[in-house]
Amino acid sequence: MKRISIGFLLTFMLLVILSACKNDEWVDWKISNDQWLTKFVEAHKKDSNFYTTSSGLSYQIINKGWEGNRHPNISDYVVVQYKGSIINGSVFEKVGGGDSTATIRLASTVPGWQEGLPKIHNGGRIKLYIPSALGYGTNSSNPSIPPNSVLIFDITLVDSY
Repeated sequence: MKRISIGFLLTFMLLVILSACKNDEWVDWKISNDQWLTKFVEAHKKDSNFYTTSSGLSYQIINKGWEGNRHPNISDYVVVQYKGSIINGSVFEKVGGGDSTATIRLASTVPGWQEGLPKIHNGGRIKLYIPSALGYGTNSSNPSIPPNSVLIFDITLVDSY
């Protein structure tokens, strides 16, 4: 019985140590993401068409789109081509090229998209630099996106309705 208790205690301690190491990994990732975004924003502050909102979303308008066209609103569906990546350059999702598009209800996207896409008209292109609080935060259904990741999206707004 004593051997079982010692074995259980050692196993429990090992699990606690391993889980603490995993948490430290994500804490370091969060710190490096926050630092990267701060430095990135500072370096691009004076670039034309680069903005940062009070929520922390940073964006660069590559092409505002056709002025006569509408801006999407939260209840719209958006037809987009996009590439999503994280700060280490890893691409976690890409839709587009040729006639390939995705149609998504804007209300079902991350808050960074909901705030950023209305900045352009249909036909426009924008780069979004989304802090984790406006992205997936500590949760992501995509294993390619670690917790607390800054999300970088290059989005072409083909249409909205």
